[in-house]
Amino acid sequence: MIWDPIRCIWVEATPEEGVRQKWIQRMIGELGFPKGLLAVEKDLASLPHRRLPSENDPHRRLDLLCFTPGITGLRPLLLVECKAGPISMAAERQALGYNDAVGAPFVCLVNRNGAKTLWREKGKIASVPFLPPYKKLVEKL
Repeated sequence: MIWDPIRCIWVEATPEEGVRQKWIQRMIGELGFPKGLLAVEKDLASLPHRRLPSENDPHRRLDLLCFTPGITGLRPLLLVECKAGPISMAAERQALGYNDAVGAPFVCLVNRNGAKTLWREKGKIASVPFLPPYKKLVEKL
């Protein structure tokens, strides 16, 4: 079992959960992400701000979602998809598909070895091979 500091519960230590918990610790400890703005394993259907609700939403779960304060309340900033294995094009498509419903300006795919952060810039997908600190993502908005 492994402790999840966001949900405040013990969870099964699967390979993907190990990746998720490693990145939660790094995001909070090194990258300045506020713990209170992180949501873990949320059903798409439970998110009140989702852009494109569909009948498939109850079966789709996000690994990690970071919010940021906005004028009208919290808004999605970063969607994180955790993978036990390599970060593939299929994983990118999956994360971008989830983000079609969520509408976060940044999407990050992570595994044990690293991260890849994506965003739209001038009509194209831009990326960097790391996860920037929370402050940098907020500044880029």
